[in-house]
Amino acid sequence: MAISEQPAQERILVAVDASAASLLALELAADLAAALRASLAGLFVEEEDLLHAAGLPFVREIRAQSGQAAPFTATDLERHWRALASDARNALTRAAQARRIAWSFEVVRGRASQVMSEAARNARLTGLGSSARAASRLGSVARAALVATDSSLLLVPPQRRPGERWVALVDTPGGAAAVLALASALATTPAAPLLLVAPSLEAFGQAALAGTPGAAQLHRMALPELAELPALVAILSAQRAQGLILAADSRFADPAQIERLVADGGWPVLLVR
Repeated sequence: MAISEQPAQERILVAVDASAASLLALELAADLAAALRASLAGLFVEEEDLLHAAGLPFVREIRAQSGQAAPFTATDLERHWRALASDARNALTRAAQARRIAWSFEVVRGRASQVMSEAARNARLTGLGSSARAASRLGSVARAALVATDSSLLLVPPQRRPGERWVALVDTPGGAAAVLALASALATTPAAPLLLVAPSLEAFGQAALAGTPGAAQLHRMALPELAELPALVAILSAQRAQGLILAADSRFADPAQIERLVADGGWPVLLVR
């Protein structure tokens, strides 16, 4: 099922399933789409492995009101999916219309990690909620996306932090230009990003800022020499950051550290590729 309006040249893809994390990912992705003048593409995945499991004869559901176990079939799961997809589509429609951006919505059945990887190929940025059963861990789809997604990736925890602006980390020559370009594109938002620049990149940062439209509006501060993750977390807290933008080749971009930032710290992370 696909429902769309006139598309923009670029699109931002967001996985929506009506969970708290995916709804927050939708809001942040919609903000980014508006700032970047991109369209917003919502994707609801019907996980085929769950459908196979629901077809087993011994599967039961525990009903909330009675606490009693009752049969749960593939038909029940498909009915549940339709309701969730309707809620997700309505949320996406409201978010897109509020920001006056083009939008689309699609329901696809398959394995979530594979569907997301394929759908992300033509997207400028892919956003998804990172939640798992264990609060301090990334979900399996988020973990797969860190490895398999070629586009920039936004991972979002279930709860919004009180901060208003992104902190954009410039700590590697390879990814500095892409981080600066994205941060500069967000410079016209109500709370322009803060550039956090490693000392070794200071000269590069000054040259790149001079040639990047909108960069002059960005404030900068230095990342302490040889800073580790706790120091970065302290800066994010002190600056009341909404989230962190960093390059995929940043030394803070390995899956273990991203998991600590998103799942433990509760910061959205926008990994720029």
